[in-house]
Amino acid sequence: MFLHLGNGVSVRTKDVIAIQSYALFQDGPGGELLAAGLAADKVINTLVLGHEEDGESIKSLIITTDKIYLSAISPLTLKRRSELAFHTIDTSGTTDKPDNKEMRDIAITDTE
Repeated sequence: MFLHLGNGVSVRTKDVIAIQSYALFQDGPGGELLAAGLAADKVINTLVLGHEEDGESIKSLIITTDKIYLSAISPLTLKRRSELAFHTIDTSGTTDKPDNKEMRDIAITDTE
């Protein structure tokens, strides 16, 4: 399955290592990882160039096995999309999909 990151960019869900808030990587200890990725030309910005003034800004950082992606889509939304993609693959013959309470619990856990 694929995870859409915005502006026509998608990645394979099995290649995603982490989906994080971009704010953690701006000034915090994650900044070193981002700087190293930029230096190695492994960072892909999915934002449309020239649209920063329209209120579109980097909200999430997606780390994959070989690249780092910057996206205007929130980390929580990307996480939900990846979980929905995962739950639509039914190899066991059951239909175990998260109900509304489980999705609410996931959202609460992500904000703590």
